[in-house]
Order: sequence, then C-alpha cells, then structure tokens
Amino acid sequence: MFINIIDQHISLKPTEIGDAEPLFNLVDANREHLHPWMPWVDATKTVADERHFIESMLTKQARGEVFITTIIVDGEVAGMLDIHNIDQANHRGEIGYWLGKAFVGQGVMTKSLERLEEIAFTELELHKLQLDADVDNPASRAVAERRQYHLDATLPEHAFINGHYVDEVIYSLTVDEWSQRQDD
Repeated sequence: MFINIIDQHISLKPTEIGDAEPLFNLVDANREHLHPWMPWVDATKTVADERHFIESMLTKQARGEVFITTIIVDGEVAGMLDIHNIDQANHRGEIGYWLGKAFVGQGVMTKSLERLEEIAFTELELHKLQLDADVDNPASRAVAERRQYHLDATLPEHAFINGHYVDEVIYSLTVDEWSQRQDD
C-alpha cells in the first residue's frame, strides 16, 4: 500500500475495505459535527454501511470515476478526501471531504487538498477541479479560498441536505492556475 506523506503528521492513504471500522467509528463519534453538511451521515449506521460505501467507491475507482483517500494524522484516521464524478471526456472532477472535529482548524484539510491537487493534475491528468460547499459552511469555504480556488457561482437551493434545500457556492481550480502557482 502506497502512503502519500504530506508532512511529519499528515498523510493520505488509499482507502481500503479494512478502513471501514475506523472510518465508521470516526463518523459515529462525530455525527453532530458532520450532520449539518453531510447528507450521508444518517444512513451510515453500522460498520457494514461504511464497508458497503468503500466497496462501491473502490469499484468506481477501478472504472476511473473516483479517486478516494483516507486522511491519517499522527497514525490515526482523521477523515476522507476524494475526487468524485470524474469526467474523463472533459478531464474534470469534483472534490469531496470531511474531517473529524478533533482535526479541524489545524490545516489538515488544506494541506491534504494541496497534495490531492498535485495527484489530480499530474497523475490523473485532470484539467479542472470543482469544489461545492454550503454557503453557510465557513470552514469548508475557507479551505477552497486558502487553496485559491476561484468562486464561480452561488446556486440557490442546489443541494438537498437533511430534509431541506441549501444554497451552494461552486469553486474551481484549473491545471493552468495550479501550475502558475507552482512556478511562483
């Protein structure tokens, strides 16, 4: 298994079936923290639910539709980061992520996203990454803004989360923008 070390504390690892239990335990311990933003939290009731999700994502990954990683902080499962809805014809994908509450506010997601961008643009050969966030989720929006994604749009009632529609902001970053930052 290839571990992508980001710094002395943070790494990304390919998500595996064996990650189901620690990921479920993290979700279970962070339901209140994740529930406002993540529509899948209520449906994740058991380790088997998490295992089924991972199996589904690994099948999609084998078809080139997603790229999924588990975030590790000091040897502990901290969350997940992925590129989903990969469109091979148009060379783009959408970023998704979550962290356990204990890991928020430490730069973990910003550093992890920085590494995922490198993978997306150099290994997966994508041209554009998109990141959608609830307009009322300042932490998620801040990650996109720290990574210098540009705000493309605000879409009213764009996502149905926990029984109601929420407005979302759409951010994006192209390989050319990313490359320019690497040269600076």
